[in-house]
Amino acid sequence: MTVGRRELAAAVAIPIALAVLFFLPSLAFNLLVAAIALAALWEFYRLAEKSGLPVAKTVGMVFGAAFLLGWAALWGFDVLDRPGRTVALAALLGLVVLSCLAQLFSKVELSVALGGAGATIFGVLAVALPATALCYLRVVGPRAVLFLFLLVWGCDSFAYYTGKSFGSTKLAPTVSPNKTWEGTVGGLIGGTLIGAAAATWWVYPELGPARGALAGALATSTGQLGDLVESLWKRGAGVKDSGTFLPGHGGFYDRIDSLLFAAPVLAWFVG
Repeated sequence: MTVGRRELAAAVAIPIALAVLFFLPSLAFNLLVAAIALAALWEFYRLAEKSGLPVAKTVGMVFGAAFLLGWAALWGFDVLDRPGRTVALAALLGLVVLSCLAQLFSKVELSVALGGAGATIFGVLAVALPATALCYLRVVGPRAVLFLFLLVWGCDSFAYYTGKSFGSTKLAPTVSPNKTWEGTVGGLIGGTLIGAAAATWWVYPELGPARGALAGALATSTGQLGDLVESLWKRGAGVKDSGTFLPGHGGFYDRIDSLLFAAPVLAWFVG
């Protein structure tokens, strides 16, 4: 894959995302988040299947869509109240029960039934639910989402160039051979500086530089962990990318793995 196609994909995708973020209602952005997260959830289930786990994709996708569309609609209409705990707990219980029943009635091998049910439930918890934090950030304000994007993208850039220039100590060679401790520290420093700067000027001055720096440090640290976790799943599945939809960028899950870990952290700071 050439660098030109990778850059072209980014040049098209980023302006579209920012246009939807700033010029369309909250509901439009939240529905976009829901669509991308569902695509990422599908890719997660494909990774699980390639790892030998018989996931109940239909069950997981239905419950993932229910969670995502429910939060997208609720927070899309600028309602900041939390969804009813009873409804959320009932839905989670339904997910657990149906994920187990799917294994029971699909006659899978007994040795992988537990892993299949667990992966089905985990996909919703690890992909769909964290993605709802982006819906929450959007109703807080478009600048809160922009803050998240700047932190994650800036951290990636700092980590890449620091690792390329100074990297020598491998971080997790069996999971992500190209990542180094030096690059990781560079990403942390970059995220901290971006957080302080963004919370001082226009992006999100409501936090102030000290809290902005802390938010940047914690959000980008968890974001880097999210990237490593997805690399772990891909290594287990024996693939390089979660999908092929985005030229030069892999799949949807590849693009939002860091956001899924960083968004709930930032939502806690701005909530």
